[in-house]
Order: sequence, then C-alpha cells, then structure tokens
Amino acid sequence: MKEDTRASIETHLCDLGALTTLHYASEGDSLSVGDIALLIAIVLAGSGGYLKSERVLLVVIYSLTVSKKDCCTREGMRHMDTKGLIGGKVHYAWVVMAAFGLTMSGTLGTLTVLAGSFFYPVCEDIGCDLSTLTLYMTIMTIVLALALPVVGELLTKVKLQFILTAAAIIEILSLACMSLFTEPWMWYVVGAISGLGLAVTSTVTITPTMGNWFYKRTGLAIGMVWAIQSAYDAIVSPMINLVILEFGWRTGYLCLAGLSAVLVLPCTIFLIRYRPEDKGMLPYGYDEKIASARESNQRNLSGIPSKVAFRSLPFYLCVGVVMLCQLTSCMNQVFPTYAEVVGLGLVAGGLMVSAASICDIFFNPIAGMTSDRFSPTRSMVLWTLITMVSFVILYLGSSSVTLSCIGAGINDAMYAICGVGYSTFALSLFGMRDFEKIFSRMVSIGSLIASLGVPLMMWIYEATGVFQNVFVFCFFVDIVIIGLVLLVNKKSKTLKWMQHSSDIRQA
Repeated sequence: MKEDTRASIETHLCDLGALTTLHYASEGDSLSVGDIALLIAIVLAGSGGYLKSERVLLVVIYSLTVSKKDCCTREGMRHMDTKGLIGGKVHYAWVVMAAFGLTMSGTLGTLTVLAGSFFYPVCEDIGCDLSTLTLYMTIMTIVLALALPVVGELLTKVKLQFILTAAAIIEILSLACMSLFTEPWMWYVVGAISGLGLAVTSTVTITPTMGNWFYKRTGLAIGMVWAIQSAYDAIVSPMINLVILEFGWRTGYLCLAGLSAVLVLPCTIFLIRYRPEDKGMLPYGYDEKIASARESNQRNLSGIPSKVAFRSLPFYLCVGVVMLCQLTSCMNQVFPTYAEVVGLGLVAGGLMVSAASICDIFFNPIAGMTSDRFSPTRSMVLWTLITMVSFVILYLGSSSVTLSCIGAGINDAMYAICGVGYSTFALSLFGMRDFEKIFSRMVSIGSLIASLGVPLMMWIYEATGVFQNVFVFCFFVDIVIIGLVLLVNKKSKTLKWMQHSSDIRQA
C-alpha cells in the first residue's frame, strides 16, 4: 500500500511540474533559473515518474526559447523576422541549439554512454564473454570513422534535416532490434549499421551547423549541445538500470528506442536546419560591419598547409594523442560492468555514469577556460593529471559506492579533453589555415585505433581476473599521453606558419 501511495505521489509531482511549465509557456512568462531548478527538483522527486520527467524537460527547454503566447503556435512562428527573433526577443538559433542537444542525447548518448548498462546483463543471459559482445562497439566506431568524410560532403548537397532524420531512424531501429537478439554476431551487424547513423549525429554536423547559426558565441552553443547530452545521460542512466533490473534488458532497449524517437524525430523533422538562410534568417549576432571585418580576416588566416601538416612528425604525434585519449574515454561504458563485477550492483554503475555526466556539464567550459588562460599544452597536461587521480580513486574505492562515484565524476576530465582539450591543442599547433582538413583527418585516424577501447578493457579484466587492472592500464596510458603532448609541443617549433594562400608550393 505504501508503494502504491508513493508511486501515486511521484506521478502527481511529475504532472504538477509538467502543468506548471506548460502554464509558463502558454501565458508568456519567462522561466528564471530558480524556476527551472524547482521544476526539475519536482520532476525528479521520485523514481516512479522518471519517464515523465523527460517530457517535462522538453517543455522546460522549449519554454526557455519562447516568451510570448503566440510563439507556441504555428501562426506565431511566422512572426519571426529576418533576424531570426522569436517574439522579438529570442533568436531561433537557440532553438536549433536545444534541438541538436536533444538529438545528440537520443542518438549518440544513448548508443554509446548508456550502452554500457546492457553489457553485463546481456552476457549473463545469452552466455558470452564481455570482450566478445563489446566487439560490436569497435565495429560501430570503425564504421563511424570511415563514414565521417562522406558525411562532410553530404552536408553541402543534401538538406540536413533529411540526413539527420534518416540517421536517427537507423539508430532508433537499431536499438529496438537489439531487444530481439540472441547471438553476438547480431550486435556486430547492427553495430555497423548504427555506426553509419552516428557518423551523421556527431560533431561533424554539430560544429558547422552551430557555426552557421551563431555568428557570435559559437563555442558556447557547441558547449551547450554537449551539456544537454550530458544532462540526459545523468538523468536516464539510473532510470534505465532500474528498468533492466525490474523488467529485463530487452525491455530496456525498447524503452530507450521509444524515448529516443520522442526526443529526436520532432527535432530533426521540424526544428533543425543547416543554415539560417534555409528559414530566411540571419545568424545570431550578425552585424554587417563586424561581418565585413571578419571576412577580411579570413582571407589572411595563418597556419600550416594541410599538405605540409600531413607530412610532419607533429601531426602523427597528435594522432597518437587523440588515439590514446579516445582509447581511455570509454569508461562510462565500462562503469556499469565494473560495478556489477566488484559487487556494488548495476544501480551503482548507473550512478557512476550519472556522476560522470554531471561533471561533464561543467568540465567542458572549464577546460576551455584553462586552455585560454594557461595555454593548450599546459591545459592538456593538467587535465590528464586529473584523470590519473581519478584512476587511483577508482582503484582504491571498489568497496565504496561513494568513492566509486567520486572517481567516476573526476574521470570525466578525459571527456573534457576529447571535447575541448585536444581540439584547442591541435589548433595552437597548426593554426586556422587548413584546420578543418587537418583535424578531421586526425580524429578519423585516431578513432579507428581507439575503436578497440571497450573490448580491450574487457579483455584486460577477463585475462587478469581483476577489474581494477583496467584502471592501472589506463593510468600508465595517461603517462604516455603527457609524454606525447610535451614531445609534440617541442617538435611543433619546427613548423612554419603561412598566410592563407592557394599556392601550397611555396611551403
């Protein structure tokens, strides 16, 4: 009886949060930070209403982008002027940003971060080794890396909403199909297919889209996209672990597929567009005088020509840095299995993922600030040292849920390195001249090798019989990363930057 009463209270709390938020949106009142915090607190008051909380969060995000009643209607959307303002106050670029964040949450976040919750229960049920099952993650990453250049070409030829929607459908169907699988090879097949989708719903589309919509604050917009995904992972991870425990992993896959469909498809079909011109608008922060000056500066961008960079030692050392960083950034997928193996339980593993995701919301902007203040090289060394501390905590805290969650949270410093760290590091080495070509090649090569991350971690555990040895291995990998960063910084002094010119031969 008590459980029924509790569930009833939790459901009513979630409904209260939803109704309150909808009231704000319909009456034209803006939400303060305190209002949002209160609403989220109400929604998350108990586990019984978790799934409804996603609906409420959607409404909260939408309420942030509108401030007048008629903006919530189709007719009201027609009142946006050429500057992209909704109701004369909020630029539509922020709607695109929020929509992209939800799209990333339901696709990339679901298929990578949340995938770790399924490894142990699936292997226990179908009777296979962890390293055997998780090989599908390697296949998925390899296909993703190989497809990235193709996606870059498609962005200029096919409407973004079409390829995003197609990719989202592929990923959602992949999740749903996983609920029916009985053999590891089935995951291998769907891993290759979903890798094609992930190549679209990844940073290769985020960065140029935000760059098109945001003439100013592009970095903030990109950071907010990742922050929304991290918030999603933090909220959904413990929820999906509870679903798996109560109803089984097959139901868990179906729930994630349904949730992803609700979050992603409305965004890709109705909200996201590649350029402001697609909706007859101007980018956020656009000013003709500023634009003229900016375009003038772009004609004189300095840096290393791509053909020169591809023949240089610093480039291949940077590939090594990217490879090793991505290799050890798979911990969120490993934590649920670790928690189960050491006896902490699957729910504790979900809490570890949540702790990491919450920290990631703050780590990415802080990593950007340290890079600006102390130089990208020093920032890379600092954040790598932080990850080394996290591995020590994880090694010593296997008997404590609290220590494990603290270690997992600090460990997300590596995600800050992968999100901000090595991109600013590479930019400081090679400049803006041909940065897109250089960095995309660097990440593509690095990702191919790093695709072995999850199976390698599981193999280390199975070969040694002690999961903590995974953290020992990663600790020494971090030492190598620091050494490579310092070596790259030293060797890069031989590179000679050039002004932007079509004449590569002068290099």
